[in-house]
Amino acid sequence: MVIVILITLIRCKMSQNETTFVDEESFKSLVCRRLLECGWMDEVTMLCKEKLKERLSKGQTVKSITEEDLFNDVAPDARRMLPDTIKRELKVKVQNKLLQAAGYFDETDSES
Repeated sequence: MVIVILITLIRCKMSQNETTFVDEESFKSLVCRRLLECGWMDEVTMLCKEKLKERLSKGQTVKSITEEDLFNDVAPDARRMLPDTIKRELKVKVQNKLLQAAGYFDETDSES
């Protein structure tokens, strides 16, 4: 959710300035890399399996369980498991890009 909010903010700022100041793909790549490095992806995968088993044990069939159901089951826990260090790193990167786009400093002034 944090990532979605950050990307939305970037898109809003880009549409206001009508200039692209951040490469969304490289940002997504950074997020994925960090989440893999810290083991968050593995933890969420295990959580998905657990939630799926819970639903199956309650009599639901695999075909009756939607992606949205599974997402709603997993998302709150997955958000809580997101490391604060990653949240802070992404927040700083987005803030730097927004400040850069607003003209407060250029790329040579920040390491983003």
